Amino acid sequence: MDQIGTLELSTENIITKKRARWAQGYNGKKACYIDKDVICYLCGNNVKFIAEDGAETVFNFPGEGVGPFDAHSLSHCFAVAEQCLNPKIYVFVYPTFRQTSVLQGGAKLEYTKLFFSSSDYLCSLSGIPEFDLTLWNYNTGSKLCTYALSRENIPTSLSFNPGNWRQICITSEKHVTLLNIEQSNTLFVMQPTIIQFGERHWPYDRRVRLPPADRDAEEITENERDIPTRASTRMTRYTIDVPKAAKAGLVGELAEKLDEIQDETERVKPVSQVWTPIGDLYIGCAGGQIIKIDGESHQGKVIYYPPKKARVPDSRMSSAGIHRESMVDIQMTADDDLDKLMVEESVDCIGLHKRGLYCAGRDGVLRLVDVKSRDVSVLEVCKIGVPVTSMAFSASYRHMVLGSEAGSLHLYEPGTPESLRLLKNLHYGVFVAISCLPGNEHCVTCRENGEIQVWTIDKGQLVSSISVDMPAFSMACSPMLNVCAVGTAGGYIYYLDMNDVENPRLVERVRVYEGTVTHLVYQETGMYLLSVSEDGHVFLIDGRASKNFKPLAHTGMKGEVQSLSSYTDSTGAVHVVVTHNTSGNKRSGATHMTTFSVTEETMRDLRYNCHSLKYDFKDKSISKVSLNMAIPSYGSAVTEGGTVYTLAQTNKKVHQHKLPRKEDLPPEKELEKIRMEPDAEFPGHQLPGGQVLLSPHHKWLATYGTDGTLMLRTIGQMDKTVSVTPHDYRIGGVKVVAFAEDSQNIFTTGYDGVLTCYTWNYTPTGLGKAKSAMEAARAKKSKLMTSQMEENEHIVGMQEWTPDRESRPMSERPVTTNREAKEKMKRDEALERDEIYQTPTPTPEDNSTWLQNQELEAFKEEDKQYAEIKKNLRVSIRDMRRTLQSMLHSNATLPELERLNRHEFDLDIEEQMRLQGEADQEVERVREEIEFENLAKMYLREMIKRECWDEMVVKGRAVQAFNSNLEVSNFPMRERHKQFLKMLETVKKRRAIEIAESKARTEILELPQKAAPTTADEEGGEGEDDDGREQPSTTGSLGAQYGGGSDLFYSQFELHAREQKVNQIVLLEDAIFRVKQVFNKEFDELFIKKEQEIGKIAEKNKRIKKIIADLEFVEDVIEPSLTIAEKPEMMLTVNDDEVKVEKFYTPEQRKIMEKKQKEEEERRARERGDNARERALNEMMGGVLEVKKEDELKKDIPRPSFITTKAEAEWSEDEQKIAKDYERRVKELQEEREKYRKQLETELRKNQSIIQEGMAAFDEMLNTVFMKKIKVMMVIYQEELKILRLRYSLLIEEELETRENELNRLLEHKTAMKAKAAQTLMETNKSVSAYRDTYDIYLAEDKVMDKQFKKEFQDVSALQQDQLYRFFKKRPRALKITRAEGDASTLPNPFADRPSTARQNAQADQYMANQMADLDKLSNCPEGVEPLVWDRLCRYRMEKVKSENKVKVSAQILAEMTSFYQKRQEQEEQYKKDIDNIQDQLSRLREDRNRFNLNLEVQLLLKQGQVEVDAGSFIQEYKDSALIHRSVVEELNNNIQQLGESKIASMVESKDFRKGIIQLEWEHKKMLMQVEDLQNKMKDVQFIKVTREIQLFLNAPDYEGRKQGEVGKLEQTILQQKQIHEKNLSERKKALKELERTIKQKENDNEQLLKQLEDLNVSVHERKHIEQVNADKQKDSGAEKRYQEIVQRRKLVDLAKAQAQEVAVLRAEVERLRMRTFPALVQVEH
Repeated sequence: MDQIGTLELSTENIITKKRARWAQGYNGKKACYIDKDVICYLCGNNVKFIAEDGAETVFNFPGEGVGPFDAHSLSHCFAVAEQCLNPKIYVFVYPTFRQTSVLQGGAKLEYTKLFFSSSDYLCSLSGIPEFDLTLWNYNTGSKLCTYALSRENIPTSLSFNPGNWRQICITSEKHVTLLNIEQSNTLFVMQPTIIQFGERHWPYDRRVRLPPADRDAEEITENERDIPTRASTRMTRYTIDVPKAAKAGLVGELAEKLDEIQDETERVKPVSQVWTPIGDLYIGCAGGQIIKIDGESHQGKVIYYPPKKARVPDSRMSSAGIHRESMVDIQMTADDDLDKLMVEESVDCIGLHKRGLYCAGRDGVLRLVDVKSRDVSVLEVCKIGVPVTSMAFSASYRHMVLGSEAGSLHLYEPGTPESLRLLKNLHYGVFVAISCLPGNEHCVTCRENGEIQVWTIDKGQLVSSISVDMPAFSMACSPMLNVCAVGTAGGYIYYLDMNDVENPRLVERVRVYEGTVTHLVYQETGMYLLSVSEDGHVFLIDGRASKNFKPLAHTGMKGEVQSLSSYTDSTGAVHVVVTHNTSGNKRSGATHMTTFSVTEETMRDLRYNCHSLKYDFKDKSISKVSLNMAIPSYGSAVTEGGTVYTLAQTNKKVHQHKLPRKEDLPPEKELEKIRMEPDAEFPGHQLPGGQVLLSPHHKWLATYGTDGTLMLRTIGQMDKTVSVTPHDYRIGGVKVVAFAEDSQNIFTTGYDGVLTCYTWNYTPTGLGKAKSAMEAARAKKSKLMTSQMEENEHIVGMQEWTPDRESRPMSERPVTTNREAKEKMKRDEALERDEIYQTPTPTPEDNSTWLQNQELEAFKEEDKQYAEIKKNLRVSIRDMRRTLQSMLHSNATLPELERLNRHEFDLDIEEQMRLQGEADQEVERVREEIEFENLAKMYLREMIKRECWDEMVVKGRAVQAFNSNLEVSNFPMRERHKQFLKMLETVKKRRAIEIAESKARTEILELPQKAAPTTADEEGGEGEDDDGREQPSTTGSLGAQYGGGSDLFYSQFELHAREQKVNQIVLLEDAIFRVKQVFNKEFDELFIKKEQEIGKIAEKNKRIKKIIADLEFVEDVIEPSLTIAEKPEMMLTVNDDEVKVEKFYTPEQRKIMEKKQKEEEERRARERGDNARERALNEMMGGVLEVKKEDELKKDIPRPSFITTKAEAEWSEDEQKIAKDYERRVKELQEEREKYRKQLETELRKNQSIIQEGMAAFDEMLNTVFMKKIKVMMVIYQEELKILRLRYSLLIEEELETRENELNRLLEHKTAMKAKAAQTLMETNKSVSAYRDTYDIYLAEDKVMDKQFKKEFQDVSALQQDQLYRFFKKRPRALKITRAEGDASTLPNPFADRPSTARQNAQADQYMANQMADLDKLSNCPEGVEPLVWDRLCRYRMEKVKSENKVKVSAQILAEMTSFYQKRQEQEEQYKKDIDNIQDQLSRLREDRNRFNLNLEVQLLLKQGQVEVDAGSFIQEYKDSALIHRSVVEELNNNIQQLGESKIASMVESKDFRKGIIQLEWEHKKMLMQVEDLQNKMKDVQFIKVTREIQLFLNAPDYEGRKQGEVGKLEQTILQQKQIHEKNLSERKKALKELERTIKQKENDNEQLLKQLEDLNVSVHERKHIEQVNADKQKDSGAEKRYQEIVQRRKLVDLAKAQAQEVAVLRAEVERLRMRTFPALVQVEH
């Protein structure tokens, strides 16, 4: 096959007429701009490029598998990673697709992300197992540095800072990390900085957590998470705080992650990010939150929370339709408001624009968000209509591309919502089938959602699409006519008219069966269509439109059909091969192969060749043969001659089978035993699964499978193959393959939703093969041309199919339900009337299948054929029913014993047997359930019994009182393990040795000292006794008094070592065991006493019952017994009287019981025979061996017979004597009986009192034991409390040890990091020193060139040297970086005012080259300088410029290296500080450990009066308490009493002295008040105003006479004033009259003047008009003069105002001087 040629992705480029490639499909992954109007994205194993005008280009990736992808819009390059072991990254340049570099060594298994910087760097993220972030220089292909990420926090988004490539942001579900890339010449290092979100006073672990997802969520601190404990009983304030990790015993990574594990708060989940020009970050979260991060402080906060979802209460509306309509109405009214709000999954993609932040997500809405203001608001909304999974801006930020997982690409211009347009819509989904239409120009694809798409074969353009609105499972195109058949769920086959490919029509829908249409295959000529249902039936359908695509017949297969293929021989017979699986496991492959043939003869008489009107083929008519396959296989392809090709399931090879001829087949019985072995096998695929396909001319075989490989081979040379890998095996590989009509194109689809088209790149040898394929296609076309034209005309004339409005889904059958109800009603009415009911002829239901219709037709035909027989049967059944009803009526009148049950009249024996079988099965099921339930309960019982009874050495029991509810229980005790006993023995021996050693050391080394006894020791409450033993007050328990004492105990004040505490715990546990053992012995004695007491009471009760029976009393007898609590073993056995239900006996048990009962009756009958012993006893002794008194007293004296027969008068003397003797004897008997009765009563009361006394005495003993039990439990609790305290101290020691191990680990880690940092620092220092030397050399060389200038130009004059030196020093001006287009404020690019460093360098280099070229022009040469000299100067100047640039670059590198060195120094210092901090923590921890071991916690027993601590709400708090000796308290009390008495005496003395002080103070206050009163009076006198009257009154000798004279003068003055007033009044009246006459005269004059004024106004206006005309010709000489007068007047007015102010000032001064002459009285202060 390789001689024919190779396969390439094909389409035809219109411009160059050369073979290019095409593929279609988009799944919503990254789509980005690579040029100003070109978008690229991954399309299967290819990279697709599409321009905004729709032009497409496909690049077939040459690597192994396609991994992540990214594009660089500024550099016009893209990078693609392989997906294999040790993958590589390929970088290509667009549009030449030149390979720039190959990046190797960044991952072992896979890459997960690639992303470019705005300069020359690329970053890659590897996947499992290393998760390394690698920085590359993609131009040189060099690996710069690597940073290892955490394997648990997988990044959700990564990006470079567009304005600074040295910053990378990484977001994960737990942290946001900022990586700073530091450089030292060729050394690159990534230093992480974790973004903090909390307050600065929070702990670091809490600050670095992401914010809560809910605005109202509260942060739970460690203290809040801790469970509060009861109050402490420690008598010290000293506590040891250790981290939670130490308490949990965690060291290492688990200790560091403990807080994260315990964090239960739901937090935001970052999914997208974008940088700002100033270095800030915006992060979008999955929940709709937006986070802003400050690039300087590295602090983050949530600036937007989405609104909370309103909780809709559950509705009880029964009408779902009404509820649905109301929800739609609500949604329509709320759409506009929701679009302005960002909700969950609305910020999955974000991008920064000059206008704001664009956000989009799965809600299908693009929003422009204003993030600059304090309140985040939506400025612009554009509805996309599909979920947005990708967003990218063009390089100019004037366009935006939005990608969707629905398979669409939209273009949008920011700021114009109406500019949204659809660039590409491929309806993403998995393809289920491909097929080509006749004519070899178009191919048709079908997706699983029912979308049918038509594509051009040459260019791969989507022509049209139509949906059948149902899930599709198969599809095929007819080779005869332009029809496409689509198989869907429910057994529907849709037929589409494809004559007009741009407007396909749905012309017919046929429902063949109820199952899914899994396979559709057209016969070669298109005459027949083969269809397979999921239940294994193969249907033959007429493929012609003139026959309305009528189904013809069907045949059945066993199991599930996996493949279907056919070929047509020269006779027109259709041979079909079906492979199917009967094991039930799809993945195991087909286990059977069935073949059958349909000939023209068979189809002529179809009714004869079928079993019935159901049209199921007879196996013999179609030569149906089913064969077992020796090797399970996938797929099948049959060729002429009966050769079948399959893919083996075991070895994945291609197997060739030869179908047996009909005459070679064995009989049917032996046919099943034959296994079909392959005739040959050929190389296959690498993974199991796949399909086999033949080309239309039956010369080429294609195999494809889950390994993603398509292999082609010729039938004659099966070993030679041509293979391509169009799809990735990780997602299922190749799903469907189809050949074009002429076999020149091959179409493939996979589970990635990508459609690819391959064309042949023929070799010279392959051209002949291609011609044969094309000739075969032409021959086939010419053969079918006539029928094709006829059928196409017929299908064009068919009307477009539309769903019937009356048809309903299968689940809704109201018509059928009504029909069944009516039939049931008619049947019941016929039974009531005793008539014959005839079932109506069935009619097809709505939406019925062809198979159901055929079954109804067969039923109708059968009904007609057997109509008379059915009628006779109905009559017989009616007669039987009548007979049966009469029998039932007669049975109801019979007596109950003779009456039969209802089921006896049931004539349906099979139904009876079925019901009985169902009942038996139900009984068996219930019995089995009960048995399992009983088994579970028995197991639980055994577990409880073993745990609580069998393993107990001392069984738990109780003793109850006789006359009260008091109950005392013992201590159940298990047997102590051998290990514990061994440890106990070891501890005892070790402790005995320690005591002996201590005693010997004391006797030898220490002098005996006898301390004076204290008051407490004398009282025996504290300290030690005479033998040196500790008292209970210091031992902390009373165990020694109850059998738990031991000399081996450690003193509580000596428990410092861990071994001592462990030994003490063992000894205390042994003490508890002994205390329980002692009490249990006493309890056992008490229990025995109760048993004895019950025995005594039982003996007494026997006599009491006898007495009560003799006395015939009715009294209750006290009969105490042991209860279950006292005898718990009774609970383990169940007596028959405890079972309240009747016991079930099996038939075998009943037989055994009857046999035993019969034997017992026979034994009793034998015993009732002649018994000599009993007969002798009755005859000789009256049946008793001993005569008792009470028996004799019970006997009555026999009465003489004459007393009853004769009257008393007839008695004889002897009879009278006998009668008197009888009366005497009767009297004596009565007296004896009365006496005996009294004796019995006395004995009864005595026995009863004895029983009561015994019971009371036992209850008293029980009460005593109960009180002791309380004391014993107190002692046990005291010992257990000591054990718990010791275990707590051991736990604290373990926590401290764990914390110390963790600190040591951190110390080792920091030390190693410091050593590494020191090594890096040393190497950096060396490199800096070396580079500084290089820099000095460059600088010196640059200076040397300056100094060597004159030597270089010695051949010119000095003047020319000076001129040339000035030109030598001349440099172009510095470049001002220009913007991309226009002003930065008007550009949409937010980074326009901050271009990248690479762009700046490129612009600077270009500018310098252009400017230097301008300077080197000969026109700039000074006069007199030769061109050769000028050329030499230009070259020397260029060398100088290069040297200066080299020095400049070297200086920058040296500065970076110095900065890098300083940062490494700071890092080393930080490590040193961390190490010092850890060492400080270690030292403090060791101090705490020593203090904890020395500061022991001791349990003390104190009397109630010795505790003087206020009790809290629950228990005493001893943290602020102190333990002191009694003598100290008593001494303090005496001192307090003495001080109190002295204080009282001093208080009495102070009281007396205080009286005198108070009296003096009162007198002093009185005198002060008098002084104050006098001072007020003096002030009133001083402040009296002395007027002239007062002065006159004080100075005049005759003040009264003077006043009288003044009064006289004033009276005369008043008279004179009155006269003058009258005179003036008369004059004023005269003047008034004169003025009135004047007014009248003036009014007359005014009237005349008004008349003159009107005339003057007319004249003035005329003059004014004349003056205006002549104004320009005249000069106004008086205007200047008037202006001077106005100015002069203004100055005079100002001067008058100034003088008036001076006069006012002078008047005020005069008034002040005048007031100085007045007398003044000054207040005198004392």
